[in-house]
Amino acid sequence: MYGYRENSFSCASIYISGLRNEVTCVNETKLLRQLKRGSTAALSEIIDLYTPYVYAIASNVMRPMLPAEDVEEAVSDCFAALWYNRDSVEPGKLKGYLAVVVRNKALSALRSKHIESALEDDIIDLAAGSPEEGILTLELRELAREAVDTLGEPDCEIFKRHYFLYQKTEDIAAALGMNGATVRTKLARGRQRLKYYLEERGYGNEA
Repeated sequence: MYGYRENSFSCASIYISGLRNEVTCVNETKLLRQLKRGSTAALSEIIDLYTPYVYAIASNVMRPMLPAEDVEEAVSDCFAALWYNRDSVEPGKLKGYLAVVVRNKALSALRSKHIESALEDDIIDLAAGSPEEGILTLELRELAREAVDTLGEPDCEIFKRHYFLYQKTEDIAAALGMNGATVRTKLARGRQRLKYYLEERGYGNEA
């Protein structure tokens, strides 16, 4: 349906790295304005632009436990949710909204089959909950992205693969030529650094 498959992670990485430049704030604002007016043409353009990104997230969460058809269904449901909730999406938040929604759709599909997700839950896993709850965390997600960008390589790439594309640690290790223990150690140390980064900016502290 979408002409994109889960074994194209490298293509997804290239796509995502260039997405910020390809979809400018002006273009996104224009598309969202048209979408909120009920433009199906705007929805089609958004689908064309973001399908590789959305599919990569769904695939990384669901495969190989579920077939590709289920991944495509999660992607379709994600864009359907965007259409029905289009009035709640703010300019500059579209990419984050889609990531939240498709992740939740993917996890729901796993739960419906009584399959436990291999993803970790921690301070950077900010997309939990309903899409509506996810919208409230988008500002924090953007701050987390800024924090990740302060990490050196390969830590930065490891974090982006795991937390923004939801790639599993063993897949990251294989892609980067590392062992799984090294990836998990870097994630654990990086999480602590990011925790401090967020706390310094007023997040994560108990009142």
